[in-house]
Amino acid sequence: MINILLIIVGAFLLFASIIDWKFKALPSIILTAMVFVVAILNPANLWFGIITFIVAYMLMEADFFSGVADIKIMTMLGFMIHTTNYLFALILLTVFFGFIWKLLIKWRFRKATDVAFVPIFFFVYLTLLAVGGIL
Repeated sequence: MINILLIIVGAFLLFASIIDWKFKALPSIILTAMVFVVAILNPANLWFGIITFIVAYMLMEADFFSGVADIKIMTMLGFMIHTTNYLFALILLTVFFGFIWKLLIKWRFRKATDVAFVPIFFFVYLTLLAVGGIL
């Protein structure tokens, strides 16, 4: 069951990344449903999801990213984390990849005001999946 969930979440993040890159908006109901499904299937990771939600909200307040969709996706990833070390890795990778991404976008597209941030979560997901941080 978990392997199917990993594939579904990966495909969902890829799809959401493409939509966010192209339209700069994601359907809220789909994101909420995905967070709900991941939370239900990983009840032991509830605290990691809550902590990740708080950190994501703080990042949004700090204007690091600018949407509720980013909070939902980061929270969804938090529900998939299984240790505190990987929780910190999720936060650090999000900040590191996000900072680099924003620099590249601002450098490449000088007039870019809104940066699609969901692709960052896709890369963070792949990185954590590769090192065994997501089960």
